[in-house]
Amino acid sequence: MTASPYPRLHAPTRGGALLAVVIILLLAASAALAAAGRSAHRAELLAGARNVALLAEAKTALLGYAVQYPEIHPGEELGYLPCPDRNQDGSAQSPCHAKNHGAFGWLPWRTLGLPATRDGRAQCLWYAVAGSIKNSPKPVTLNWDSPGRFEIVDSAGQTLGGAGYSAAAVILAPGEALPGQARPPANTPHCPGSASAAADLPAFIDHPYALDLEGNITIVHGLPGSSVNDLAAWLTIDEIFAVLRRRTDFSATLDTVLDIAAATLQTRLGDPAFLAAHADSVHDNRAHGRLPDAAGFGVPPEQENLYNNWHDQMRFAACIDGSACLTAILADSALSPSAAATETCRALILFGGERQRGGTAQQRGSASERADAAQYLEGANLTSFATGAGHYAGYRHYAIADPRQPASEDLIRCIP
Repeated sequence: MTASPYPRLHAPTRGGALLAVVIILLLAASAALAAAGRSAHRAELLAGARNVALLAEAKTALLGYAVQYPEIHPGEELGYLPCPDRNQDGSAQSPCHAKNHGAFGWLPWRTLGLPATRDGRAQCLWYAVAGSIKNSPKPVTLNWDSPGRFEIVDSAGQTLGGAGYSAAAVILAPGEALPGQARPPANTPHCPGSASAAADLPAFIDHPYALDLEGNITIVHGLPGSSVNDLAAWLTIDEIFAVLRRRTDFSATLDTVLDIAAATLQTRLGDPAFLAAHADSVHDNRAHGRLPDAAGFGVPPEQENLYNNWHDQMRFAACIDGSACLTAILADSALSPSAAATETCRALILFGGERQRGGTAQQRGSASERADAAQYLEGANLTSFATGAGHYAGYRHYAIADPRQPASEDLIRCIP
């Protein structure tokens, strides 16, 4: 048999064809992997975008709840936030832990009037609320100087959203499950997981938080691909009161607080023991001090909650002998400052207004700061309060003269 003149030609040709097929398959596989990578990246971006939008929607709903609290709970005061959902029914479970303790659980979407809040990975949102603003059990005091209790940091430990523990509520969207997180299947019609926030918390939220939050807590706003990948949105006391103070009835609320304080102090002016017990200083015939809480002051029970919410903002000046030894120059409000009149008074209630920011910032965070009259009063009022000499000046009613600035002007009630 005659050997083929091309014995080495056919084999290389077949091998080349096979190599070409392999290359084509590899290129096709690479293209498929690249497309899959692009698809996964796109899915990650879409999930992240949905999470950002959902967190913003939940934050807005919480703010609306605080602003509308008296309408939702007739007869109660402004500004409270709900307890978390602890059993996956979408509703806040109250009470949540002890007074002044914060609480962690699912966002109570039904209580907030939202649909079931699944994020971009079909997980439900989680929620932490500070004991200083939760509605059950309520704090003794809630006003624009209440502490937030939550510090928000990024994965590197850098503080976000303002210095210190300024956040009063935090909403978290769980990231992808990390190694060691075994997420239970859906056992409720609304969200993945069981009906127990205590059981599910470590499976969905990366940082080891507790359900019962005591004191100041640091919460991590994570990043996809990091050891903490939960995304956070937060709400501060300042953000809440920036909206509350624009309610049409807010000035009337503060008027009521001052009226309660003035009416109660008037009944105590003939009680030298009361003035002596609560005076920080006495100058000749003038006693100056801070007002006690409702129980120590004798405020009627139906007015206790409103008074207690704001009593730390107030000081008193009183004539020890019951004479009208005090002078106050009072205008209606910061919107109508020109029509001022001088009044003579046996006692005055001094309400500090919003704390000043910027170069003359007032600090009211610690007990020592809250005891310092300079953190509440300004100008002639501070001088007269500190020295026991001179007159006082201020406004009868709260008003916002410049929406860009805190309304820090002192309010005054004269007891003639």
